[in-house]
Amino acid sequence: MEIPVINLEGLNGDAAERSQTMARLHEACTDWGFFWVDSHGVDAALMEEVKRFVYGHYDDQLEDKFYASCLAKDLQAAVDPGPEDSNKPVSDQVDWESTYFIRHNPNNNVADFPEILPPTREVLDTYIAQMVSLAERLAECMSLNLGLDGARIKDTFAPPFVGTKFAMYPACPRPDLVWGLRAHTDAGGIILLLQDDVVGGLEFFRGDREWVPVGPTKGSRIFVNIGDQVEVMSGRAYRSVLHRVAAGSEGWRLSVATFYNPGTEAVVAAPATALQLYPGAYRFGDYLNY
Repeated sequence: MEIPVINLEGLNGDAAERSQTMARLHEACTDWGFFWVDSHGVDAALMEEVKRFVYGHYDDQLEDKFYASCLAKDLQAAVDPGPEDSNKPVSDQVDWESTYFIRHNPNNNVADFPEILPPTREVLDTYIAQMVSLAERLAECMSLNLGLDGARIKDTFAPPFVGTKFAMYPACPRPDLVWGLRAHTDAGGIILLLQDDVVGGLEFFRGDREWVPVGPTKGSRIFVNIGDQVEVMSGRAYRSVLHRVAAGSEGWRLSVATFYNPGTEAVVAAPATALQLYPGAYRFGDYLNY
């Protein structure tokens, strides 16, 4: 079965079309916890411009540093290992990725990256504004599908934390010894992923029974997954799903993940019907520190 693709244009249609689109979204959230969206309102040309920035920034600023790292040197040495090292992981505490994180809200920290020039910063600001609009639209639909007020998720998160993880997964000389990114769930709310349209590697653990590969992006789709806080607010009707990235031996995989999360002072709570599954109301900041 293929990963669901939700065409959000249906939300603008007549009552029947909107109802059908909402039902498809609800099914994707309950049965999968991850899905693709089309007609999402993020400009396709802008998405390509962000991709070009990430590729160029990696080439100019990060590639040499990455291959000079201990991890890269150790894996290169493992290409011709001695007998005692033939099947030994280099480390289970590292990931084969080159990454950095830009915080957009609150307190934008792009000034920490002086090599990102003002024109590119403007591109990123425009892109993030469109991604936040998409996240808020999905938050409204999820809230309504859960029988809540349409503003419930947005109001709970307010003011939201918004940040983007920019990552490149270079070709790995020993992909059998290391993961591109180890398995984890996302602590926050709604995650929007702009990813590679050629190289795959992302995998999600569906239904606690099988790893599902997420292939390269088709067209201008955006990949969405649910974080821990939406699972809590839904009473586990929606699931935050384990996912990982396999290291690959060919090509570079691009990943631009934008996180729409509660602010650190936001108070998150499960519905009364699910209090046996989760603790009482808590600050998101405390959850992160737990």
